[in-house]
Amino acid sequence: MTINATALWKKKLAAWLHDPAEKALVLMRDDVGHEHGSVQTLRKLLGIMGADFDKRADWFAAAADRPQWPCEPGRPRPAWANVRFAKQPLLIHPLSGEEIDLGSLDEIAAKHIRMVSLDHFSDLIERDANGEPELRLTYLAFWRFGPEPALVAPEIGDLWRVLPADTRVPDHSIWTHLDTVSALTGALADDEPALLSMSFGPVQGFIAQARSTSDLWAGSHLLSSLVWEGLKVICEALGPDAIVFPSLRGVAAVDRWLLELADASGHGEQWRQRFATIKAEWLHRATDANPLFAATLPNKFMAIVPARQAEQLARQVVAAVREAARAWAAEAALRVLGNGDAPFHWQEQLDRQFAGFPEAQWAIAEWPTGSDSDGLPNAERLRQALAAYGTDSLFGEKVWKVLNRDVTIDGAKFFKPNAGIVYPAVHELVERSLSAAKTLRPFSPLPQHGHRCTLCGEREWLTEAAAQLHIPAGERRETPWLDKAGKFGIRKGEHLCGVCTLKRLWPTLFVEGLGELLNDKPARFVISTHTMALATSLDRLVENFRPETREGLSALSRKFSLLDHQPVALPNSLHTRLCSLRDRNVVEVVKRLPSALDEARGEEAEGRLAEDITRLLGARPETYYALLQMDGDHMGAWLAGNEADYQCRFPATWHPQVRASLDRFRGDPAVAAYLDSSRPASPARHAAISAALNDFSTHVARHIVENVCKGKLLYAGGDDVLAMLSVDDLLPAMLLLRAAWSGSADLSGLPRDIDVKELQLKKGYARLKGRLMPMMGSRASASIGAVVAHHQSPLSAVLCELRRAEGLAKAHGRNAFCLRVIKRGGGEVGVTSRFWEMTHAANTAPAAPLLADTALGLLLRFAETLAQPNVSRRAVYNAIEWLSSLPERNCDRMNDEDWRQMLASNLAYQIAKQGGVVQHAREFVDLACRESARPAETARVLGDLLVTAEFFARNGRAFGQAAAQAGAPR
Repeated sequence: MTINATALWKKKLAAWLHDPAEKALVLMRDDVGHEHGSVQTLRKLLGIMGADFDKRADWFAAAADRPQWPCEPGRPRPAWANVRFAKQPLLIHPLSGEEIDLGSLDEIAAKHIRMVSLDHFSDLIERDANGEPELRLTYLAFWRFGPEPALVAPEIGDLWRVLPADTRVPDHSIWTHLDTVSALTGALADDEPALLSMSFGPVQGFIAQARSTSDLWAGSHLLSSLVWEGLKVICEALGPDAIVFPSLRGVAAVDRWLLELADASGHGEQWRQRFATIKAEWLHRATDANPLFAATLPNKFMAIVPARQAEQLARQVVAAVREAARAWAAEAALRVLGNGDAPFHWQEQLDRQFAGFPEAQWAIAEWPTGSDSDGLPNAERLRQALAAYGTDSLFGEKVWKVLNRDVTIDGAKFFKPNAGIVYPAVHELVERSLSAAKTLRPFSPLPQHGHRCTLCGEREWLTEAAAQLHIPAGERRETPWLDKAGKFGIRKGEHLCGVCTLKRLWPTLFVEGLGELLNDKPARFVISTHTMALATSLDRLVENFRPETREGLSALSRKFSLLDHQPVALPNSLHTRLCSLRDRNVVEVVKRLPSALDEARGEEAEGRLAEDITRLLGARPETYYALLQMDGDHMGAWLAGNEADYQCRFPATWHPQVRASLDRFRGDPAVAAYLDSSRPASPARHAAISAALNDFSTHVARHIVENVCKGKLLYAGGDDVLAMLSVDDLLPAMLLLRAAWSGSADLSGLPRDIDVKELQLKKGYARLKGRLMPMMGSRASASIGAVVAHHQSPLSAVLCELRRAEGLAKAHGRNAFCLRVIKRGGGEVGVTSRFWEMTHAANTAPAAPLLADTALGLLLRFAETLAQPNVSRRAVYNAIEWLSSLPERNCDRMNDEDWRQMLASNLAYQIAKQGGVVQHAREFVDLACRESARPAETARVLGDLLVTAEFFARNGRAFGQAAAQAGAPR
């Protein structure tokens, strides 16, 4: 390591130790003061001097995130600046402004928490063989394990993870502040900071070129892995806290990299023990439920970097990503095409096909740190650069006039501007520049002369010799592709290009690449559409398991030699329930039922096996599965933070004590202007969004899809989710994912068997397994497209319909879902609706929705009712028959309320006649009226709602016990 590099890690450690993690709990309570407590001792242990810390990093970060409220020498701290957090502990959601009152923390003694913190960070100091601190590894240990409460003290719990950086502005944590200060420190070392934004593609098209769920997973995971290869360049040069978006702390791939670094320096055992203590699942789960198998990194990132190094870093990132893709493709091609020592034609093909793969765009915006003659931030060049895009952005807004001047209260400085306040403009400039770069993609034609790849149809298939390219598919007799059919997921007749070869073999390469990390590597971990469809029926078998069920499975196994078939991967929650039966033979038989049905397809044995399974289940095996695609609404606006709908006013982010104390100074125009201004984008805001997206995708979405429901998370990067689910779990998954996105929901009233397994959602936060995580907040929304299809339907066609469904949900006004059921025999039914109303006063958070009263909640409850053995679904068919004969809504003969009452009365009569719950009638009518674009469409929308609910009541598709009791269809 060079001297410069050593100095960099020392400066970053100094940044990490400029404020103690326990600051909020010791401020104004500890005799030694927060600056002379644990951090002073740690600085001595690490040999860090005062000159090692660049105070500008702290000043800029503070000004960008909050009022600086400086304590002036010789003056007592103003009353409005005194908040004793232990006495009045409060957290404020950074995006919605919702408050969480923590009660009182006075029982945590200041000296005790100071010593606990000191012990915690002292244990994280790594030393070489001579006893000298290893600065880089110690910095990485501080970054990764510093915020982990399991390594600190049990009495503090998850509070440690969310302690605020400033008790007066408790909307961002101390860890967020330390990350920003450390990132700026790295960028300010003999330079000025800049924002580097990079994007890779293609995404949707690449992922959608899939013939199986294995291809679908591989495309998502491969892109995520390539993005990490690029991020790793920045992390190795500047540290992981340089990455503003996405949040990397706790990402399995990043943890694996950290462990590799620790192993290389001889500290691997300590790091393994720490990961074990915090219960890092990636280290011990030898199944596809291991987080390493999750595609959780988006195709875009933003980093704080030194301005003079920015372009070089960007080019290094692009080179690293493309080199990784080319190397992995060569390894995949070798598996199929054999010895690579000779100069085979396929090697030249790979060079051409991967010359610009993946596509990459990047932009850089410098962050000016100088001051003008008045001592105010000099942002003229930044203003001119934005003017070139036709916007004055921050500089034309009222808030700039407020921020770009000193504000004094009661003789004390309330706010003093510095270069930190121009962060929103720097961010807008880099984003506009990146968008411009995407529109100016240089076109490099790829000459392709022979027959194309049988998967993508875009590139030539890989051949040993150029002449083979011109042999038609039906005339190919001896090719490595034909020899490898049945291996690596290659199907008979397939001849793939380099990119599709890499995608097809990625599951094999990835598992092998884990090395010794997993002792028991999963052989098959991508769930097929058929298995996912059968999961509904298999779950019902486990639910109603009795001794005669065991006997029936044993007889079935003997009759059809089931144990001779390959076991398949099952949804995690189903596998867990199956293993809870504590009968290994039952588990092995059930895991082979899907493959036995697949291998018998088209033969007489298939019919006999299906008949015996039907008798065992009491109903025909389910043949439908679901795909779900979710996307956060208006994410660009949330990141930009320059519109009122996506902002909080400054006082909304302050502790109530400060808010109340400062309100009396409104007579001062400068103070009043500040109090009435909306807070612009800041590093803390972006860190909050980044952390929310990371926690949502890494922990919450995966928990909902794979632990609460029977599903498989195929992709969860940033604000995008792609998942496959059993048809009976689709409605609960859609509802819970949407609620979890906002971190706000009332779960009461839902069907009783929806067990969310410790998940709590309140005031913009999710709590899961003792971990408190900020979500996007109750003012943020997301839209979902979902498709239910037969497991034999072409996957490419289903994916096309899925994208269309998501588009229809977005077109419905956001915060909406579009659910489409594509029937095997032709035709479809579906519903497009908003999840719930999000009306609320300006700058306030909407109330938590009662999920049972939402559109999906109503569908769930009605489907559960129809699934009861004593209720007939004929009520729906009868209603559909007379709906078309009713007068149109808002016709001359009837006002709207009378029309609703007439429709509800008729529907209630039909439901009651068939044994159902009549209250559903008026709820359905009001929902149909609300979601109709025009009054004339209301009857059709109502019919769609009823028919969709009826579909989910069939064959045990309704969630929970009612489904288990439903039996065969009537």
